[in-house]
Amino acid sequence: MDVSQTRMIALRVREQLLPQREFTPLITACLQMNQTQVVARVNRQLAAVSDHLAELAETIETAIAQTTHEGDGVSDSATHGKDADGHVQATSLHLTDIPDSPMSVVLALSDLTAVAHLKSTARPIRNALRPIARRFRLPKAIERAGVSGVVQFDDQLSDGDVMKAMWVVEEGGEGGWGEVGDTLRVGEQCGHCQLPVTVGAGDLQTYATKADFLALPRVFAQWMLVGRHVVFRRPTGQQDGTLQLFRHNNDIRIIRNKPGFTITLNPPLPHPTRPVHPFSQHPFQQHAKPHDPPVSSRILWQQGVGWVTVGINNGPVDASASSVLKRLLLVYRELAVGGFSNSPTVVVDQRVRGDRIMTQSLHTPLDGCSHVMPWELADGSCAQSHVLTMSDDPFIAGMYFVIQPGNNQSAAVGIFTTEAAAAGVAHDAPFAQRFPLTAAMVRRALGPIAPIVLDGQAP
Repeated sequence: MDVSQTRMIALRVREQLLPQREFTPLITACLQMNQTQVVARVNRQLAAVSDHLAELAETIETAIAQTTHEGDGVSDSATHGKDADGHVQATSLHLTDIPDSPMSVVLALSDLTAVAHLKSTARPIRNALRPIARRFRLPKAIERAGVSGVVQFDDQLSDGDVMKAMWVVEEGGEGGWGEVGDTLRVGEQCGHCQLPVTVGAGDLQTYATKADFLALPRVFAQWMLVGRHVVFRRPTGQQDGTLQLFRHNNDIRIIRNKPGFTITLNPPLPHPTRPVHPFSQHPFQQHAKPHDPPVSSRILWQQGVGWVTVGINNGPVDASASSVLKRLLLVYRELAVGGFSNSPTVVVDQRVRGDRIMTQSLHTPLDGCSHVMPWELADGSCAQSHVLTMSDDPFIAGMYFVIQPGNNQSAAVGIFTTEAAAAGVAHDAPFAQRFPLTAAMVRRALGPIAPIVLDGQAP
C-alpha cells in the first residue's frame, strides 16, 4: 500500500471516529432526546473496546502526522480544503469540534469508572475531555454534594487531581458533604474561615488511595481535606492552630498532632447502664450515624493558657464527629475571642413544658435554629447547644440546655449572643429588652416555654 492510500485510509477512519461539524447538531439532538440511554451505550462500548480504540487512535494519529499540506489526489470535501494558493490541504477533525454541551452531558451522566474509560482511550479523547471535566463535571458534583459556595478546588489542579477531586466529592452521594458544609458555615460565622475554602493539590495528597479515604468515617475523611483552612485567631492576631485533623497510625488527632489531642470514635459512654437516662434511651446510640459517629475527646480551652487536655476519663462524649468540630469552633469564639452576653440560667420542668426539646433526634435543631451540638460530660450531665443565627446574620446567638445527673426532670436553659445591646436600655434591664433580636429568635424556637426563659413566668 503506497503512502497516498495510507493517508486516504487514515483520513477515512479518522472521519468515522471524529464527527464532522455538520453532524454535531444531530449528536446534540440525540443526547438531548434520550441522554441516559445514549450515555449508557457510550459507556458500555467504551468499556468493551477502550484498549483497541486507544491503539487504533494512536495509529491514526501517526498516519495523519505523515500527511503533507500538498494535494495528493484525495478531494473529499469533508476532509480537505484549499489554502490561499489553491493547494489541497487536509482539514483536522477533532473531538473538540463537538460542542461542550453534548460532551458535558456524557460526563455528567457517567459514573467515574466510565469517565476514566473515556479519558484512557486515546490522547485526542483525553485532551478533549480534560477541560470539560474541569469546567462542568466538578462544579456539578460540588453542587450535588451541597457545598456550592462553601468548598471549591484550586484552578491549578493537575488533570489527575481533578479526577481525584471529582471522586472525593461524589463519593458521599447526594448531599454527602452536608455535615462538613454546615461545620464550615459555623466556622465562617465564628470568623475562623472565609467561604468558599479552596482545596488544593496538597490537601488532596492527604490520601494516596481510595482505600485510605474510605478507611475513615465520611465526615472525618472529608474534614481532613478542609480542616487546615479553619484558623483559630485571637483579636490580637495571635494564632492558636487550625481545626486540622491528623492521622497518627490508627489514631485521629485534632488541632495538634500530639497524643492528648486524640479523638476516639464510638467511645464507651460515661454512664451506659444507669437505670433512667434523661433521654429515655441513650440518644448517642439511638440516633448514631455511621458516617458521622459519636466521638470523645479530652480537649478544652483554658484562659491564659490555650488548648489543653484533661484526664483520660474526664473528657466529654459528643453525639457526632461534626458536633465536636462545631463545639470547638464555638468554644474558641466565646472564650478566646469573646464579645458574648449571657442570660440568667432558668430551670424548666420537662414534665410540664420542655419534653419536646430534650427528646427529639439529637441531629435535628429546634425550629428556626441552624445547628445543634449534643454532648455528655464524664459526670453524667447531658447538654445541647442550638445555634439560633444563620451564617449571614450580623451576630451569633444560641441556647444551651443542661440536665444534671440525678435530676432527669429539670433542664437548665440559658442564652448567649454577640448582639449589641439596644441603645438607651439600662444595663440591668431584662435580657429580652437588652437584646431584642436574639429574644425574637428564642421565642420562635422555644414556643410555649419562651415566657419562662425570657419573661420570668413561673416554670
